Amino acid sequence: MEISSVTGAYTSSAKAAEEVEEQDSKKVEEEKAKEKTSQANKKDEKDSVELSSSDYDESDVETKANNYVQNIIATMNLTEESKAMLQQYMNTFDVAKFIKSYGPFSSTAEISAAMYAVTSGMIKTQQDDQ
Repeated sequence: MEISSVTGAYTSSAKAAEEVEEQDSKKVEEEKAKEKTSQANKKDEKDSVELSSSDYDESDVETKANNYVQNIIATMNLTEESKAMLQQYMNTFDVAKFIKSYGPFSSTAEISAAMYAVTSGMIKTQQDDQ
């Protein structure tokens, strides 16, 4: 009799363990499904930037960045290659990506500092060339 009651307890315990294992596997599957849904939603999101009321919007940032580059071109004795690289950069300037990487901006000085960080490698004066 003792043996049968131990076997019964073991069987009950094994069934309980199987149920717990099934619940755990269901939880893992649910989490994986949630992750896939979350990843799919992230892929659908576009590059957008949320700004507070004190931050510059995209058109302001683009204007300030363009002014920064034009000022560099006009005031420095740049090589033709350097001018061309700066113009090319501004032609392909992605303001949303720029703000996401370096912003948000609440002053012109912050935009200028970020523009310096991005364009400093492109600036080469004619005196440096000699």
